[in-house]
Amino acid sequence: MSGHTDPVIVHLRDRILDADGGVEEDYNYLVYDFGDDHIARAYLDTPGRVAVMRQGPVPDAVLAYLRLRFDVIDQLGPSGYQTIWTA
Repeated sequence: MSGHTDPVIVHLRDRILDADGGVEEDYNYLVYDFGDDHIARAYLDTPGRVAVMRQGPVPDAVLAYLRLRFDVIDQLGPSGYQTIWTA
């Protein structure tokens, strides 16, 4: 991995409001930026699962990092997200 060794982790929260101003959807998640366009996202309501947000090979160092922290790794594929690893 030619990006950073450890990811930059950003905690984000997106709220989608309905027409009356109430919360319709609430996304609370962590973004893991490994550099070189290798991004993963973990939603806090499913703490054992992470998704790699791009198609193609995932560097071994990125997979090793994610395997230590999550029970399930999904990856964006041609037909949506697919599980590529489970503990």
